[in-house]
Amino acid sequence: MNSIFANDIKEFLSFRNELGQSEYSFKTYLKIFDEYVCECVPNARQLTQGLVIGWLKFSHDEGSRGVPNRALAVRAFGKYLTAMGKTAYILPYKYSTTSKTFVPTILTPDEISAFFKATDETKKWHCGDRFTPSVAPVLFRLLYTCGLRPTEVRELGVNEVNSITGEILVKHNKNKKERIVVMSDDMAQMCQQYEEKRKSLFVRTDYYFPRVDGTMHTVQQLTHLCRKYWQLANPDTPKEKLPRLRAYDFRHAFASSVLQKWLDEKKDLYTMLPYLRAYLGHEHIEETAYYIHLIPERLLQSPGINWDELDLLMPEVSVWEN
Repeated sequence: MNSIFANDIKEFLSFRNELGQSEYSFKTYLKIFDEYVCECVPNARQLTQGLVIGWLKFSHDEGSRGVPNRALAVRAFGKYLTAMGKTAYILPYKYSTTSKTFVPTILTPDEISAFFKATDETKKWHCGDRFTPSVAPVLFRLLYTCGLRPTEVRELGVNEVNSITGEILVKHNKNKKERIVVMSDDMAQMCQQYEEKRKSLFVRTDYYFPRVDGTMHTVQQLTHLCRKYWQLANPDTPKEKLPRLRAYDFRHAFASSVLQKWLDEKKDLYTMLPYLRAYLGHEHIEETAYYIHLIPERLLQSPGINWDELDLLMPEVSVWEN
């Protein structure tokens, strides 16, 4: 690196490395940024708005995620420079996302019922695992009714579920902070029935939702199951025309339904959000506030939402990591 920003970029990457964060992706794009400055703006002395926008508009041989990824890198670099007491332009977060960003599929009550009906009725093998029909109905319902992350459900241990009290100890989560999630009575009863069946079905394993060999479901296997049941729940719709559904969307559906219920009850969302934040295991309230943007159009004018204040809470994280 040879531009005026070379040393700052190296120190920024070193700082991320010391924090235990990957420097690979940012290093790639900031190296391109350094080359751009040397070739196109050699007289630059500060990270200005014009410099950042000019670089983002500059043509590069890259894929569809190139510009958003470059934007994320230069935004993070600008925040670092500012934190170091230097004058720098910080690119607004909304410009570091692509206009084609995937929007989660928020299922209607009828769609959720159809999906669960498909899990209940399917007797075929999936992912080469003949026990899937016993696991899937409980696993996907737990995702939805408790708003858990797919990884949290996949890694759930036998000793972390108390179906008598309805408590789930979530230990394996994004923020590495344990939390207690409480099931509904119906969900707890379903787990009790599943546990009785589980005793005779599975080999000895610590996983609550194991595969037939006792191992944990992989991300790919859970994704396959989700798409398969989604197709079975919509037999009259060609699969290429179905909205994309991911296991994570059940967590989004849970959060949206809770917020909608509070609005119907005319509760103040800003008072209630901390409760949902704790339940979902979010580190920052901004991550929880994002879900307000996913509620139905008919609620946009609700007195329970102050959109001017909400825009200030927009998260600087990917919603898919929430």
